[in-house]
Amino acid sequence: MKIQSHCWVVFAVVLCLGACNKKQEVKAPVAPEAVQEVVEKPVLETPSIPAPAAKTTAMSVAERAAMLGFVKYLPQDTEVVMALHQGAKSGARVKSSKFWKFVQMQLGMGIEPVEEASPDAAEPVGPAALFGSEFTIALGRTAGAQGANLLTAYRRMGYFQMRMLAKAFAAAAKAGDFSSMAQVISEQYGPELLKNLLADPESGVALLERMKMPPLYLAFRSSSEHRVTASQQIAALIENLGQLEEGGEPVEVEKAGQKFLGQKVSGAKLAKSMEESRDEMEEILEPATLDRLLEAISKMNLVAVSGTLGDYVILFIGSSVDDLNIAADPGQSLVASDALAFCDAYASKELAAVIYGRKDATDKLIAAAGGLSDMANGLRDGLAGAEGLGDTRDLEALLRMVGERETALRKLAGNDALGVAAFFDEGFKIESYGGTDNGAIDWKASNKLAPLGDADDVVMFANMTTDAAYDAKARAYLEALFETVYAMTMKVSEVKMADDQMTGFQQMAKMFDTRFRKDAVAFWDVLSGDFHGGLGRERALIVDLNGSVPAIPGIPQAVVDEGKFPRISWIAPVTDRTKLAASWEKMNTCASGILAVISEMNGKEIPMQKPISSEKGGFTTWFISMPFFNDDFLPSVTVGDQWFAASTSKNQAIDLVNKAAKGGTTRSGLWFSMNFKTLQKFSRETLRVVDKNAAAIFGADGMPPEKLKMAGDFINVMDDMDKLTVHTRREGGVLRTSLHFKTR
Repeated sequence: MKIQSHCWVVFAVVLCLGACNKKQEVKAPVAPEAVQEVVEKPVLETPSIPAPAAKTTAMSVAERAAMLGFVKYLPQDTEVVMALHQGAKSGARVKSSKFWKFVQMQLGMGIEPVEEASPDAAEPVGPAALFGSEFTIALGRTAGAQGANLLTAYRRMGYFQMRMLAKAFAAAAKAGDFSSMAQVISEQYGPELLKNLLADPESGVALLERMKMPPLYLAFRSSSEHRVTASQQIAALIENLGQLEEGGEPVEVEKAGQKFLGQKVSGAKLAKSMEESRDEMEEILEPATLDRLLEAISKMNLVAVSGTLGDYVILFIGSSVDDLNIAADPGQSLVASDALAFCDAYASKELAAVIYGRKDATDKLIAAAGGLSDMANGLRDGLAGAEGLGDTRDLEALLRMVGERETALRKLAGNDALGVAAFFDEGFKIESYGGTDNGAIDWKASNKLAPLGDADDVVMFANMTTDAAYDAKARAYLEALFETVYAMTMKVSEVKMADDQMTGFQQMAKMFDTRFRKDAVAFWDVLSGDFHGGLGRERALIVDLNGSVPAIPGIPQAVVDEGKFPRISWIAPVTDRTKLAASWEKMNTCASGILAVISEMNGKEIPMQKPISSEKGGFTTWFISMPFFNDDFLPSVTVGDQWFAASTSKNQAIDLVNKAAKGGTTRSGLWFSMNFKTLQKFSRETLRVVDKNAAAIFGADGMPPEKLKMAGDFINVMDDMDKLTVHTRREGGVLRTSLHFKTR
């Protein structure tokens, strides 16, 4: 039916356009003189991105313009910028790496010689030429608000889908036949969803009436000899708009002394086409609603124009040619504002990318973004009053609680303007300023476990201190999710239906509820109660590769004697050792209860294993003995008055808690590191041991030569890699992240 195609047209409009938070007035075209006046006196937010901590000489507007390229043409109310520099050179770096060559060999592509790009190298041709030098994407004023409304529509879509599914499930349960669910799922994007969305106060026609495509700029830097070809490629893309079913209209506008030509897709023509199917559309929409819908669509125009400006070929997409705004000179552009001052510290670097986002735009997006609460509310409202599942009031209350606790958790988040600079320096570095902070980390805490990651033999290290308020609300949210999932499971298990799969599910659910639930809930209470209360909020994860290979049956003795094995430890400070001791006793009781039930079900008693303890240096290590365990492969818990460690290795745990007790240099925020040199050394030693004992491991024929070569080639990929480090912290109250992928 044609109505189905028009439903998808409306969906496409909703999903492809943003909307302002308040109704936008249609403005008459402004004379060039008026535009000049507005540009000279911009009203802007004060950017909250500071200069880097290191002393930096502020760049002049001209210097910053030369560094940032096309940004010098963007108006100061631009909300989002992503500029990629040196695309051809970056591509050459990747293609010359051993990783890329390894991928080519595995795909059977062969290896083509790649030369380092230089300023004198020939510029790429064809479509690749558009991204070979500098490519910029920018969104102008209203992008944040329009993106927020796009997210609102997406959230409400999730709500209505869950409500529809809940109602359908309840009806199927009442009928004792779930065959209808497949049809409901297949039609969840059909006319019924469209009807609900348009009638919804949050995502309805009122939202559609405010829709306006935000100004979108795509700029490609090109040399003079290739600019005509590049311009023709972009113009050809725009011409495709004229081939649409409803037809396009040619448009022309002059900006900054340059002509921009393109196509306009008329909303009036689209609305007229939809009017032809009015009778069918009135089958799902009220006439008054349909009138408002068609009127709103008739005012939605889409314009795409292209032209050249300086070294750039520009593609602009918006709702009107009047939205195309070019700064009169760099002094009136975005580069003249303090918003991009963070770039000044990297003037001497080999810049790869710059990203900028205004705070108010981010605020709108974060406020509109959803999580599980909309889906939970949809399930709740779908179950309310529905027959077939009995009394669902308790489940509805739990679903409401999920939404409330998620909202409380989200309130801890905060936003700031975002600035990111990526550049080549001893590999690749990314420095970011501002952005979104979800509130999970205590930025003021001094991480005392930081020195544990300094050793050369540590292959991976992560360290942070969680925020107390976030920690409490996150646990409350998680508990609400667990309770809700359990309640939904039990409610489904009560449905009467003659189906083998449903019968099996109901038996499993009933068994858990009657036999395991009590101990499982008690175990969670211990973890979130005494155990959590006995530990501080700092955490560290340490992985090294110095462990001994466990003497597991089937592993040759030579491999056990010569090989190495990963060791993993998780460490936290102890705040109340009494609570930890109490939690151990309670967890032991829970585990014993669970084992007793399993023993009864199997008809064979499985006794609870008694742990063994050992004392060393004021620390007690608890573990359960097994025949193939050794001190370097011994899942265990080590605890003292200051530190707690859960580890796969007793030796590693003791070494780490002793090192933690000595203290050392501290660090704030979140730290992560990955040492590729250590990983490569371990991999080569392991491959050598495996190859040496190949007959004992793989049989008389040993390890296939092609497998051995592939493993060696993969290990050699890391010849280019040194270390990856990520450090997120707050400096001067501003969120900062430094990423360094160091190469050799």
